[in-house]
Amino acid sequence: MADLLSDLFAHQQWADSVHWRELGSQARALEDETVRKRLHHLHSVQRMFLDVWKGTPKRPAPLDSFSSMDALRQEVVRYYRELTGFLVGGASGRLDEALKVPWFPDPKRPVRLGETMLQVAMHSEHHRGQNAVRLRELGGVMPTTDYILWIVEDRPAPVW
Repeated sequence: MADLLSDLFAHQQWADSVHWRELGSQARALEDETVRKRLHHLHSVQRMFLDVWKGTPKRPAPLDSFSSMDALRQEVVRYYRELTGFLVGGASGRLDEALKVPWFPDPKRPVRLGETMLQVAMHSEHHRGQNAVRLRELGGVMPTTDYILWIVEDRPAPVW
């Protein structure tokens, strides 16, 4: 499971970088309220879970606290640096660890680190898909960022 999660997070970072580059190349895309709110939500959830995993849960910064979408993108790059540190710092040995997730105050069963990591990858994929659809509605085209394409292309590195 640890290898799969590492792969999913490497893919997630690559796919997020593709999305940010493509959205940034379409003048209207990063000005679109739906795209802006969804990008903020997607990355806020990533950040909130990472903070829980590190034992430092906190509320995410609101969208209006970022001076620009590029400032949000820079926060995403910082998130990925921290995520990489977390992953290489022993996360694989903690996958079965039960977590206290503040927004699940009374779970019917323990929520494990590995389960929340899988949730972040799936949640991110879902919202990237929504933004790809929105970009088409705005007249643009989003490159395919499917996991299997990333594998077939020999796991390309993210380009921020």
